[in-house]
Amino acid sequence: MAISYTVILSILYLACGVFIFLLGLTILRVGQSSAPTRAAALMLFFAGVGPLLSATGIILESTLRQGSVVYENMVENFEYLWEFYFPSLMLFALSFPRESPILRRVPLIGFLLFFPYVFHLAVMMFGDRMLSLVTHVDRLFPAAGEVSVGSRELAVGGIDNVIDVFVRMLEKVHRNMFSVVNIFYASIAIVLLARNLGRLLNPRLASQLRTVLAGLSVGITGYVVAKILSWTYPGALPRDAHLALVNLSLVASGGTIAFAVIRQQFLGIRNVMRRSILYSAAAILIAVTYLVVVRPISDFFGQYSEVSKDAFETGFLILTIIAFQPALVRTEEVLGSILLKGREDTTRRFKKLAGEVAAVTSLEELEKVLRTGFRDILDTATVTLRVCPDGAYVKLRSVLEAIGEPVQRKDLANFEQVAEEERKGKLLRKRITPRRRGHRSLLDEILEESPELAAFEIMVPISKDRRCVGYVGLGEKIYGVPYGTEELAHLSVLAEQIAAALQSISLIKESLERKLLEEELKIARKIQTQLLPGTPPELEGFDLCAVTVPSRHVGGDYYDYELIDDRWLVLVVADVSGKGIPASILTATLQGAVRSNADIHTDPERMLARLNKLLFENTSASEFATMFYGVVDLRDGGLRYANAGHDFPFVLGGGAKVLPESGLVLGCLEDFRYRAFASEVPTGGALVIYTDGVTEAQSDAGDFFGVDRLRTVLEEHADRNASEICQRVIDEVRAFGKTENQDDVTLVVLKREAA
Repeated sequence: MAISYTVILSILYLACGVFIFLLGLTILRVGQSSAPTRAAALMLFFAGVGPLLSATGIILESTLRQGSVVYENMVENFEYLWEFYFPSLMLFALSFPRESPILRRVPLIGFLLFFPYVFHLAVMMFGDRMLSLVTHVDRLFPAAGEVSVGSRELAVGGIDNVIDVFVRMLEKVHRNMFSVVNIFYASIAIVLLARNLGRLLNPRLASQLRTVLAGLSVGITGYVVAKILSWTYPGALPRDAHLALVNLSLVASGGTIAFAVIRQQFLGIRNVMRRSILYSAAAILIAVTYLVVVRPISDFFGQYSEVSKDAFETGFLILTIIAFQPALVRTEEVLGSILLKGREDTTRRFKKLAGEVAAVTSLEELEKVLRTGFRDILDTATVTLRVCPDGAYVKLRSVLEAIGEPVQRKDLANFEQVAEEERKGKLLRKRITPRRRGHRSLLDEILEESPELAAFEIMVPISKDRRCVGYVGLGEKIYGVPYGTEELAHLSVLAEQIAAALQSISLIKESLERKLLEEELKIARKIQTQLLPGTPPELEGFDLCAVTVPSRHVGGDYYDYELIDDRWLVLVVADVSGKGIPASILTATLQGAVRSNADIHTDPERMLARLNKLLFENTSASEFATMFYGVVDLRDGGLRYANAGHDFPFVLGGGAKVLPESGLVLGCLEDFRYRAFASEVPTGGALVIYTDGVTEAQSDAGDFFGVDRLRTVLEEHADRNASEICQRVIDEVRAFGKTENQDDVTLVVLKREAA
């Protein structure tokens, strides 16, 4: 019975020690760049040493030779090794969840924390070697008689005896009283972690730290009880009980960290840890297969032939190399389905939901996918997606930006305001200050701003460039079960996918709007083209040419001409405000009004008055038009015209003369009175009417083509026919403005032939 108990106990200690030690190795391998991860790995290393020493001591006790005292109680005899767990715990408390300022201000703080333990290790390991030097010292300093220590007389034959007494006393003090240092370190670490817990803003981190604190508290309590009993009542506590309490403290600490890592994503490495555990289990399974199956068969063949044994083991080795990876993958799948069945199912469902989120193309579809997915995975009664425009949900957005992860509504009652930390005028980050007694909580302020948020238990921030652009609000679960830390972790990851989906939806929306604009421009261009008159009429003694060069943007340029009674030629050039379909519609309205008022076609001032009244009564304040309306007498070249804010035309003949008379643009004042003016198109000369697309064409340097350049071009080509004059002006404008025109270019030229 005793043997069975010993074997079971040794196996238990060995399994716990190996598991905790390997867990520390895995954590260090995965997160070696993180200070909290490194400290946690050190804790697990030394926490695993204790159970390993206990298992080794129990196994060796039955086989020790006489006099091998050092191995009979290995936990106590090698206590100075696993005691490094306590400075590792202190280092962890100073670095989780963020590095303490003291670690940055004092670079040697890590060395200072471990120095007492390094000194303790030196005393315990090298004390006997120090005593061996005494004999050499004695040769230099002969014996010096006796000294009195209290009521005892100690024979001190020389300085070697003094050193011997000092070293033995130092070693005894370190062996019996160094536990006080351990307890001191552990107490300070617990206090620091408890203080950090009170300052944590993230509920998920707080839950993880509470779990770790609980395990550490149990472990430290067990250690303190074991030491106090050994000091107060020496020999009263059986050695096995003392051993169990010490191992309990180490296993509880390491096991709690393992639980937090695997179940609560502590230190952010849960998935890697799970895979590492499965990998280890698969490797152990293959090793057991070799020991239980392959090795006995190999030994059986070895009874008859060494060659057969070697050949069999070589074949197995080759087969293992070929089949190891597929077998390992399959083993991991089987073990994962057995050990992580419920948990991995949730992970797969969240992963599937993330894929569905990535495929959405509209905001409505995204909200529908989230509502269906969260109700299926989390049993959530209410799911709401909010994309917050600038200026909306100001307080809530500040809080979500400060926390950065899913937050429970009840947790907001523990904080009172959001403070912004700046350095040299640059915003570094936002932080939330704990609520003081008698002060309003952030929850009260948020609900005052947005009462509908009272329906949500969880708010998941959606961030872009560290700015909260929206959130997903989740109501309580159907069965009233609280949200778990693993679910909050999944929500945090999914929030990034939702942010990417919103960005994709925005790009899709912009693309659709661009396509709609292109279709609109096509329609507007078609309307504009249909409004323009056909081929100019053949006029005796005159040459008429009209041209418009469309820009990338459809503007409101409009020109028209009409021959009345073979004597009067009406010329109209207008430019309406705006672009696209609205401008085209306004142009069509203007053209229809001109054509419908046939009774006053030859009366420019009355025509502009009617058009002005029509636009004022039927358009908004932002819609207006400029127009030049002229009537030419084809018998003598006489010109009667009125101008409603349009660019001044030129009359060519002995130079380029401007017709500067003008009035107010159409559509601004209801009863504005326009005036008509008279001029003449001289023999051999021409009338040139244009829109601002000519003079406002810009070069790459930002200069305008301008009226002076237009005058120069017209004067240089005044002797040419109407078509050539138009073409020369268009060529010069294109050569000047090498980029695309910002507006349509429209020209109407009436050339009077020479006598």
